[in-house]
Amino acid sequence: MSNEIYDLILDDVKSRARWETRQGLWYQMRTDGLRRKVKPWPNASDIHFPLIDTTINKLKPAFFQQAMGLDVLATFVPMRSQMAGFTTAAEHWFSYKLHEKSNYATEVMSWIDHMLVSGHSVMKTFWNPNKKQVEFQAIDPMYIIVPPWTKDIASADRITQVMPMSLESYKRAGIYDTSKSTIDKIQSGKVEDSGIIDNIKYDKEIREGITHSPDEDQVIVWEVYTHDEDGKWVMQCFSPQAPDVPLRKTMEVPFDHDNPPFSSSKYEVTDGGWFSPRGVCEMLAPFEASLTKTWNEKMDASTLFNKPLFKAERDLPNSVNLRLNPGQILPFGIAPVQMPNTPMDFDKDMMQTQSVAEQRVTVPDYGIMADRDRRTATEIESVNAQAQQNMDLRLRLFRQALGDLFRQAFSILLQFDKKSLQYRFLEDSLSVDPVALHDEYQLEPRGGMDMVSKVMLLNKAVQRKQLFMNSPWINQVELDKSILELEDPSLVPRLVQDPNEKEGNEVTDEKKIIPALLIGEQIPVQEGQDYRVRIGVLMQFLEKSSQSGMQFSPQAQQAISGRLGELLNAFESVDTNNARALRKDVEEYLVQLGFMPSKEEQKAMEMQAVSGEMPPQEAQMVEQTEAVVEQGDY
Repeated sequence: MSNEIYDLILDDVKSRARWETRQGLWYQMRTDGLRRKVKPWPNASDIHFPLIDTTINKLKPAFFQQAMGLDVLATFVPMRSQMAGFTTAAEHWFSYKLHEKSNYATEVMSWIDHMLVSGHSVMKTFWNPNKKQVEFQAIDPMYIIVPPWTKDIASADRITQVMPMSLESYKRAGIYDTSKSTIDKIQSGKVEDSGIIDNIKYDKEIREGITHSPDEDQVIVWEVYTHDEDGKWVMQCFSPQAPDVPLRKTMEVPFDHDNPPFSSSKYEVTDGGWFSPRGVCEMLAPFEASLTKTWNEKMDASTLFNKPLFKAERDLPNSVNLRLNPGQILPFGIAPVQMPNTPMDFDKDMMQTQSVAEQRVTVPDYGIMADRDRRTATEIESVNAQAQQNMDLRLRLFRQALGDLFRQAFSILLQFDKKSLQYRFLEDSLSVDPVALHDEYQLEPRGGMDMVSKVMLLNKAVQRKQLFMNSPWINQVELDKSILELEDPSLVPRLVQDPNEKEGNEVTDEKKIIPALLIGEQIPVQEGQDYRVRIGVLMQFLEKSSQSGMQFSPQAQQAISGRLGELLNAFESVDTNNARALRKDVEEYLVQLGFMPSKEEQKAMEMQAVSGEMPPQEAQMVEQTEAVVEQGDY
């Protein structure tokens, strides 16, 4: 069986020879650059413009932000009725497992890089029984072999993963046949035709080991995934050096999701073929070649102008003895050859080429090609909007691949790690309820164009707060929490207080003050309190006391009246109109209780105080009343 599959895989390798040749060229352009075939003179400039590598580094953070999310990687939508808390706990548990109990963060960067370079990348998701965690492996597209008619992973007839490894790694893995006879065969097997026609790429394949390895300390292992008679995926493992020797027993894919453990991501979608997507390298290769050529010619021109040619009026008998140094007196009439001006502006030509290249990969162009120095804010905003739409399209394609990856990872976690319930979210150590961990979730990666920048999200949250401030239909506390969650989620439980809870705390605190007021203690009002609530607490206390016939001492009356006056003053500084209306009701009730005289009684007492006929106790009451009235601006 392995020999038959081996022949089919060799046909698959031969059919992708043209694609391999192109990938070798893109690899060389990104890393070392294409050298000048003919230099105009020895030691002439031979540099390359790093357009491809620079553009990839610009695009990579946007995709990485999609993959990492903010604090939660994926949104879980339960397909059955359950409490929202269970769904949230499952999301946090899954994010914790991938962030802190796997190599997801590092491998996803390689996955993105392969996609941007080659246009197509593959990630393998599997369970590591030794570390007891889910693990990921970003596979170089060169190491995934599929038939030429393949559309995607799910519909592939067969999938071959090429795994070059050292002999020691092979033995240490503990899952392969390590008998001496087997190792001798896979070390020194016959070199088969790989179907690669490009010499440079052929050398690279020998080095990387697609079908064989020239190094005796390296072995090549193939994992081949095919369908059995029942349509289930099975895995065979052998070396291309000895395809008739199985390195592992043939087995069904050991995962509950019943699919090969691969997720593929495409940079673009054209005709749907496996080799059709183009990466940044293929899109920008002509532009990098043009920029490199122009840059080298600019350096050549700079060399000619900085080290000009010279001409003499007559023949020089011995030009070797001639020294052209600063301040040197020349013995003959020697003059530099006047070089003509360059027929083109190198810098402008390079900027125009780079601008077109940036548009090819949706990096915003802010008018380098414009015929004027500046562009208006409206034009720049329009350019940004167009770039965001194009970038969002590519990010949506990437999120589809992320969704497949997350669903496979979650299925593997449920299969092998469901009993590990402890997890950490922010600064809290928590435990998920086993009921929340089930396979009836629809997983979608969190993301969108807004997820590219945390600053963008924060600005939108602040704008939303300003737009809906004081709206009676919008929960103001949740608006504030949406801002804090983006800045630092750990601040939410420390800073945000529920309005009902805050009001309850204010009521409790004011009730604790009442006993001190009854013995005449003066309690000052503090800033930031809910003055309206505290006034209501005192008024309710006075009303209940009046109904029960409770008597207050003059000191208690003075302390309560003074406390109410200070609360009203503080409330007026916050809400003037409502405070003045409330002051009128409070003063009328205090007059009714006898805590303060009416206006007529106050005038009479003032007349008695002027004539000296008022007793000291009543004079003190007048002073107290005047103080309260002055505080109310009467």
